[in-house]
Amino acid sequence: MARPMNFWDNAHAALFQFTDWACKYTVRVVADAYFSNKSFIQPLLDRKNPIHVITKLKSNAVGYLDPETPEIKKRGRPRKKGEKVKILGLIKTEPIQSVSVCLYGEAKTIEVVVKDLWLLDLDRKVRVVVTKIGSNVAALISTDIMLSPSQIIEIYGARFSIEIAIKDMKQHLGLGDYQHQSLLPTFRFVHLVAVAYSIGKITLLKHSNNSWLYAYENQGDTPWTSELSFKRLRICLKRFSLEKLVFSKTALDQEVEKNTSVKDAILSIAS
Repeated sequence: MARPMNFWDNAHAALFQFTDWACKYTVRVVADAYFSNKSFIQPLLDRKNPIHVITKLKSNAVGYLDPETPEIKKRGRPRKKGEKVKILGLIKTEPIQSVSVCLYGEAKTIEVVVKDLWLLDLDRKVRVVVTKIGSNVAALISTDIMLSPSQIIEIYGARFSIEIAIKDMKQHLGLGDYQHQSLLPTFRFVHLVAVAYSIGKITLLKHSNNSWLYAYENQGDTPWTSELSFKRLRICLKRFSLEKLVFSKTALDQEVEKNTSVKDAILSIAS
């Protein structure tokens, strides 16, 4: 009997479609702790070519060791799981190793515990990496157990750029402002925002040296002057539009050019 698609079904559909587009390239999903559950991960692993996941675990997550092999075989089905362990507690009970990683553009040394465990009721073991930075203890998992601890940490750390993208889309492109009761129009709007964001980033990458993208009163790497700043793109585009589409077509254009201070004042207000 057919059922309506839920959130996880929609997420899987988008990922499967993207995987088809990627063709020969390996697709790996990096997600936050909300996605650390069987409903999301298991269908990705069930594919002929599994889509591996790296995600953060919730603070109360637990896992299971391999079951002990009994000296005397007993009747009944053999156990699939062994002793239950608290994931974050592994930092106190297991050997700690130091790994060097490049995180957020900086080289760092992090204390970690690495262990392959059964968890989230998945049909296979996953690699658990418990990290300790100062007093902060967190746990990451990778369904690809061939990855090293440093690779898992660096790949998850690269996800931070997504947070910046979402922030830019909310502040400058109205991602959080759209309202509709139906799912399809919402998806269309999200896609349009993503396209607009991509065009903006391409513009900043390819045309950052153009005169209309010049950041006045450059004061170093700030949200206003940074080379890939969306705020810079928005303000400069607004100034360019006013200068080319408004002032150039008004009868007062010659007068404005004589008095550039008035023009600059209006552009400053518009910015």
